[in-house]
This record gives sequence, structure tokens and C-alpha cells, in this order.
Amino acid sequence: MQTKEQKRSAFVLTQIQTVFHDRVDKETANFLVGVPTLILANGLAQSLAFLLSKKKEQKHKDTFQVIKEWLSREMPSLKTASDIDFLKKFADLKQSEYLAAQEEALTMLQWLKRYARAFEV
Repeated sequence: MQTKEQKRSAFVLTQIQTVFHDRVDKETANFLVGVPTLILANGLAQSLAFLLSKKKEQKHKDTFQVIKEWLSREMPSLKTASDIDFLKKFADLKQSEYLAAQEEALTMLQWLKRYARAFEV
């Protein structure tokens, strides 16, 4: 049986392969390192809204999708096809659920930061 950390690690490695195609440019790696700080400073929902608002930039779009995919797997109540519905679901969460989602996103992002640096080109 895999630990939660192993599941996070495996998920992020898969995302590095599929989303980033085994290569993370330096600018994207630097951006990914700062995403947890963005979440801590502004909150998860606000940070996701920011990432979605900048979706014309690939690194913002990809980061949003990675977080959405992980949280949708870990918290089935957040699972939805559309990005706007995903964001809307945060308004209905209890405070404890919101904080759990934020903590889960931050923990997964630690792996994304590590692997982004490992596969930086």
C-alpha cells in the first residue's frame, strides 16, 4: 500500500511527464517555486482564480490544471469538468474543508517544486 506522500510523488511525476513533457524551463520552475507563497498570502481559491485569469500564459494554465486534477482526486466533492464550476465549489465548502483542500494543495506543490527543479532545462 502506498503512503499519501508516495501517491503525491507519483501524481506529480505523471504530471511532469504529461503536462510538462519531462522538461520544465527555468522560468516555469521559478514560477512553480513561488506558487505556495501565493496560496499562503492570498488563499487557495483566490490563487486559483488568479491562475485561471492568466491562463493565456502556459505556466499559469498548467499549474491551475495540476492543482485542479489533484484536488479533484483527493476531494471528490470538488470534482467537476469546468474550471468555473471548480472555483464555484470553494464557496460552498465548510471552513475545515477549505483548509484541508488548501493544505493538500500546498503539500502536493512541494513535490511539484522538487520535480520542477529536477527536470529543469
